[in-house]
Amino acid sequence: MSPYKIFPLIVASVLSVSTISAQLTTTYSGKSNPHAEGLSKKWDCSECHSVDGINALIHPMFNLNPKSPQMSIPEDFPLSQKADLTCFTCHEAASKQTRSNRAFLRGGPYRRELEFCYNCHSIENYAKVNPHQQLREDGSINSTVCLHCHSRQPTATDHPMIAAELHGDMRSTCNKCHALHTHEQNHYGKNIPASKKATLKQYESTQKRYNIKLPLSQKNEIQCTTCHYIHGSLGIDAVVYAGSEENQHFLRLPREKLCYACHNL
Repeated sequence: MSPYKIFPLIVASVLSVSTISAQLTTTYSGKSNPHAEGLSKKWDCSECHSVDGINALIHPMFNLNPKSPQMSIPEDFPLSQKADLTCFTCHEAASKQTRSNRAFLRGGPYRRELEFCYNCHSIENYAKVNPHQQLREDGSINSTVCLHCHSRQPTATDHPMIAAELHGDMRSTCNKCHALHTHEQNHYGKNIPASKKATLKQYESTQKRYNIKLPLSQKNEIQCTTCHYIHGSLGIDAVVYAGSEENQHFLRLPREKLCYACHNL
């Protein structure tokens, strides 16, 4: 199994199957929250989570070989009757969510979500890939990492729109490895031109002041790359500082300045 196919499960949610029993007490964004404790009700995970996205981009769920020497699934990690993964193979979604185990990972909380993968995958055989490290030690471009995010190998002659085509939308692509934390959840998808005039003015002023680009989506909404530059080692983004050692989160502005990119506090 390739490293890409065993990328850690860092998003809360998941896998496939049928309707499940969940516990409810609260309402979330106008809908009952199946992860809260309380009343019993049947839920289909795909009402909120993309089964296709999980299977294609995070971890394969179907046609697995549970006897494969490359993995060893614990007995208390339930599989379907067809020996496929189900929601409850990796997640205890009926339990109450806590800050220490946002993804309801079975047996959690874990110090790092990557440690969850070692329940089934051997740490000796697990090869972690960093798609943001695009240069080899000799300085040449390591194009093998491009297809972790891009749907096709970008070339220097591609139109920017073609070069930027991803396997899925940006949120699902980044969620392959990264969970959206609270501050990201509160900002992702916000339309800057439709925001307060002061916010738009501050956003435009920041780009001019630092001579950088804080790119929005085609709908003028905040996306992952608004604050983060993803081609970290290639040096193709104009940022205030760069370098994976001093800026491990690949922020376009230093952390203490980033909030002021849009907010005039």
